[in-house]
Amino acid sequence: EIEVGETMALTARALDKDGNTIPAAVTWRAPDATLTVDQATGVITGVSPGPGRVQAFAGLLGSSLLSFNVVPRADTLIVTDSVFTVTPGTASSPPLVSQLQSFSPAGPVANRPVVYTLVSPVDASVTLPGGGLTATVNTGTDGAVPGVTLTRVNIAQPLTAIVQVGAVRADGAPVPGSGQRFTVTFQ
Repeated sequence: EIEVGETMALTARALDKDGNTIPAAVTWRAPDATLTVDQATGVITGVSPGPGRVQAFAGLLGSSLLSFNVVPRADTLIVTDSVFTVTPGTASSPPLVSQLQSFSPAGPVANRPVVYTLVSPVDASVTLPGGGLTATVNTGTDGAVPGVTLTRVNIAQPLTAIVQVGAVRADGAPVPGSGQRFTVTFQ
């Protein structure tokens, strides 16, 4: 998988019939418009979302096609509401909504993981979905994470919880906006 605008270096080597490396120049081609490849270096660049293929050549001999999925670049993680007060007697917070957006092409980034981490308190007084301190949820078609809530567990006194949200790009770099926090006060 490669994001629009991301680059990745590919390597290939020519082999003889016994599997030994031979000194032959390798060139590259990309038959699909979703990515480009530098013919000499094998560096591919994601151009537009969709499937893309690349092939290496040594003379007239070609490798099998390598397949890639070019996805929109996750350019920003948005949190619209970050502070919530939960009334007495209510066990769950409102949804803690975040959204991944791309600038090129502009729009939502679907089916990408976003991680919610309970920063405070780190005990069993509140939990994320699944009963844990972290929850990883994929974005929907609108780029938003649906229905992540905090659940209060058998505590009667007021309590403030902090949840940090983050996402990473296909290359492992944090998406800008990662690290934002939700503050939820249970009264």
